[in-house]
Amino acid sequence: MYMIPIFELKRQYADIKEEMDAAISRVLTGGMFILGPEVTAFETEFSRFVGSYHAVGVASGTDALSLSLRAHGLGEGDEVIIPANSYPSAFGIAMTGVRIRLVDVGVDGNIDTKKLEKIVTKKTKAVVAVHLYGNPADVERIQNILNRIQPKAVLIEDCAQAHGAVIRDGSGWKHVGRFGDSACFSFYPSKNLGAYGDGGMIVTDSSAIANRVKQLRMYGETSRYHSEEVSGVSRLDELHAAILRVKLDHLNAWVTRRREIANQYVEGLSALPEIQFVSPREDSKSAYHLFVIRTKRRNSFMEYLLAHGVGCAVHYPVSIHLTPSFANLGYHAGDFPESEAMSREVLSLPIYPELTDQEVETVIRSIKRFFRS
Repeated sequence: MYMIPIFELKRQYADIKEEMDAAISRVLTGGMFILGPEVTAFETEFSRFVGSYHAVGVASGTDALSLSLRAHGLGEGDEVIIPANSYPSAFGIAMTGVRIRLVDVGVDGNIDTKKLEKIVTKKTKAVVAVHLYGNPADVERIQNILNRIQPKAVLIEDCAQAHGAVIRDGSGWKHVGRFGDSACFSFYPSKNLGAYGDGGMIVTDSSAIANRVKQLRMYGETSRYHSEEVSGVSRLDELHAAILRVKLDHLNAWVTRRREIANQYVEGLSALPEIQFVSPREDSKSAYHLFVIRTKRRNSFMEYLLAHGVGCAVHYPVSIHLTPSFANLGYHAGDFPESEAMSREVLSLPIYPELTDQEVETVIRSIKRFFRS
C-alpha cells in the first residue's frame, strides 16, 4: 500500500538538487565551516526577508529562545508568560532559569489575549508569543496589553513554525518577527525553511540585543579570546547557512503552495460537521507549517488514516503543565481547558509544497469515507 507521508524532503531535494549541490560544494571547497561568509550572507538575507535590522544565526530554535531571553537580561526567577500548549518552546525558555507562568490558548491555538490580560502584572518580565502551526498570534493585542499594564516587559515572538506568515497592520502586510522586541526562528529540517540538520536565528531591530546574542553564542566573547562572561557555544555552521540560502530563494513560492493545499483541504472538508479547522485570524495569513484539524474522534480517526495510507501526526499530545518535567510549575489537570482539549482533538494532515493535488484529493476522500461511514 502506498503511504502518503505527512512530510518528506526527498522531492524537495530533487527539485533543487543542482542549486543545493553547488552550494554544498562551495562550502566544502572553500574550507571554512564555522561563522564564515555563508553565515554572514544568510544573516543579511534573512533579516531582509523578515524586514528586521539584524539577524544572528545560532545552533537551534531552542537555543534561539534561550539566548534571546538572556540577551534581554532575563534569568533566574524572572516571570515569563508562555502559552500552555507550547511544548517544544518551553524547554528552551526554562533552560534560562526564568519562572514560567502559563496562559491558556484560544481556538486558533495561540495565546488567548483575554486570559493573558488577567495574569500580566508588574512582575511580568516577558511574554513569549508562539505562532503555532504557522498561524500568527495576535501580537499587536499582546503588545497593547503589555504597554498598558507592564510597559517594561519584553515581547518575544516564537516564529519556529511561521517562516513566511504575515500580519496586516496599519501600514500593510508584515512578516512575523517584526512585532516583538526580538523573534526566534528554527531551521529544523521539517520547518518551512529547514536546514539538513539543526539551526536557528534571532532577529531584532536592536543593535544592542544583536551584539549581545553574538557574544553569548560564542564563549561570551566581545572579540576573539576576549570573554566578558561565561557562556557556551551556539553557532549556525557554514554548511547549513549555505543550504538555507538556497532554500530562502524558494520560500515564498513554497508558502504559496502550502496555502493552496490548505485551501483544498478547507474546500473539500468544510461540509463535515465533525471537523473544525485551526484557522488564522482575518488580519493574518498562516504559513501552514502544519495543517491541523480538530475532531472529538481523533484517536480512531488517526488509526483509520494510517491504516489507509495517509500519514498524520499529533502536534502536540500533551500540555506543558501535564508534562512530568514541568510538574514543578504547580498546575493541575483542568487549569487550561482549551489547551487540554486541543491536545485530545488535534490532528495534522500531510502538507508540504511537493504534495500533489491528486494526493491531497486522496487524503480528502479518505477523511470523507471515515466520517460518512
